Amino acid sequence: MKLAELPKEVIDDLSQEDKWRLDIDPGFDAKHEFWMNWGHFIALPEEPPSYYQKTEDDLAEFINFQGFDVLLPVSRSHHPDIELIRLIPSADENTLTLYLHDSFYKDWFTDEWGARYGFLAVADCYQKVNCNFYLASYYHFCYLTNEDYEIARQIMQRKLAN
Repeated sequence: MKLAELPKEVIDDLSQEDKWRLDIDPGFDAKHEFWMNWGHFIALPEEPPSYYQKTEDDLAEFINFQGFDVLLPVSRSHHPDIELIRLIPSADENTLTLYLHDSFYKDWFTDEWGARYGFLAVADCYQKVNCNFYLASYYHFCYLTNEDYEIARQIMQRKLAN
C-alpha cells in the first residue's frame, strides 16, 4: 500500500485534527511529548511556510510489518533505518503494539549501547473507503530492556558491521 494511492477522502478524513490526533515523543533528550495532526505527515501544505520547503520525501509512507500495513509518523527517509523488534496484535487485530528500532539519528547509534533506544507505537485499524491499514495514534521514544534490548543489540551489531 502506498500513501499516494489513498483516496483524497481518506487524506481529508485523517487530516481532521479533532478526529485523528497523534501523541508523539521524538525522544533523544526531548523534554516534552506533544500531539500533532496527522495531516502534517500525509499531505503537503497548500502554502508552505517560507522558512521550510516540505517535499514528498518529508511525508510518511506505509511500512509493512508481518503482513500489516502501518502508517507511522516518520518521514520516508527513516524507513531504511527502522526495524521491527516486536509486534503484538490485539485479539481482534484492531490494534497493534509495536516496538521498533530506528537508527535514523546516526549520532545516537555509533556503538551497541545505542541499542537501548527504541520506539513504542500503538496503531489502530482504519477501515473506510475500501482502505484497510493501521494508523499510529501513539509514537513514543522508549528504553528497550530484556529480550527487546537483546534483539536491538543484534540489529545494532549487524548495522555496525556493514
